[in-house]
Amino acid sequence: MEQASWQPAADHFLGTTHIRVAEEPIGAYIHAFQDSANHAMPAPWNCADPMPVARAEHFGGVRVAALAVVSTVAWLTITLLPYEVSTLSDGYRAGPVGAGWITAAELLALACAASCLGQTIAFRDKRRLTILGIAIALAATLGCLLTDHIVPIVALRLLFGVGTGIVAAATNALPALHESPKKLFAYMQLALGVIFGLAIFVVGAVQSFAGRNAVFFVDLIFLLTLGSAAFLLPKGVVSDLPSLGARMKLRLPEGAASSLAALALMWIAQGALWAFASTAGAAAGMDPDSLVRWLSIAGFTTPFGAAAAAALGERRGYTAPLILGFAVQILVALAMYCSFSRPFFIAGALVSNMTTTFTTPYLQGVLASLDGTGRATALSGAAANFGAAVGPALGAMLVAQTVAPLGVTSAIMLSISLGLALSSLRSLSASSRARSAA
Repeated sequence: MEQASWQPAADHFLGTTHIRVAEEPIGAYIHAFQDSANHAMPAPWNCADPMPVARAEHFGGVRVAALAVVSTVAWLTITLLPYEVSTLSDGYRAGPVGAGWITAAELLALACAASCLGQTIAFRDKRRLTILGIAIALAATLGCLLTDHIVPIVALRLLFGVGTGIVAAATNALPALHESPKKLFAYMQLALGVIFGLAIFVVGAVQSFAGRNAVFFVDLIFLLTLGSAAFLLPKGVVSDLPSLGARMKLRLPEGAASSLAALALMWIAQGALWAFASTAGAAAGMDPDSLVRWLSIAGFTTPFGAAAAAALGERRGYTAPLILGFAVQILVALAMYCSFSRPFFIAGALVSNMTTTFTTPYLQGVLASLDGTGRATALSGAAANFGAAVGPALGAMLVAQTVAPLGVTSAIMLSISLGLALSSLRSLSASSRARSAA
């Protein structure tokens, strides 16, 4: 069937192309069509099956590095969350509660943008989308620097969330087209860990001349420096369906929902644990100066978890690393929030960030293996940011008289998350057997 005359123009605007899929086994490549007994006609498309995928463009070292760098833009809100809350609360007199709601809404805007875009991400030009998202975030940041009123600030922070949500969807979809998506996700987490530690010093350096706008100024610096790498990204466009309507009917493959739920639950727990780390430290008998020092050191341990995941790769499969990552997270939650011991709190704080950056690449690697089009991995950024938005709210409800209930609840949530992750691995094994049989 021929396309309508308007289709080429629309595709050019949206960064969408129509290409046939190469018969190349990359990542989670699963045949979309199965020949009948006499090989006369292909079987009907099953919307529940993963789509076929081909490597859209070659991933060289430069493009891998560019993706790792520019992907950190999607995490700027979480990275600078404590400083943004403080700025909105004190600098713009929104109060602690108001500031908390504003940042939560910003993260939810990010999650919604990434979720909506994730439905058709396989058919879009990821380079253009990333540049568009950075441009939107830049415009919102400049607006924040130019206004003194809280009402436009709120609207601009929501717009910032939409921009970074577009970046999250595009950059998280690209590793599915790489021959080793789990390793590429580990590199992305490694870059995030470096930026996370760097942000602590950059904010402090600019506060002397930027004042209450320091966090927005840091946003601007990171968007201009990190975002410039977006021009080096591959396009990553994959398409094999005849119409946009057919594309929208596609469902995620079996097991992807479990992985996404596991990722969201893990980030809910980690968001709650990190938001109230200072409260837990005080309950463990730490003075404010010591607490700030150890939490700052903990920020610089973040890259080690991603480095370990990148070095380990898939040599031990997915099951053992996931069990290890979640088990250590559970122990950290109990040590920091239930032991009321200074040594246990310090040990837990130093390990906490490492476990997140170690476990996240494996969960995202499972998603990439289940769905090679990048749709599921595009949604992983939304799941993580949704969890980061819900976590502090959950923690606020649990930390009333003591911090112990938060530690126990987080440990339970992490256990459920592990169960969901292992469940998705069973779906991955089943799809692998089906692929072998075909």
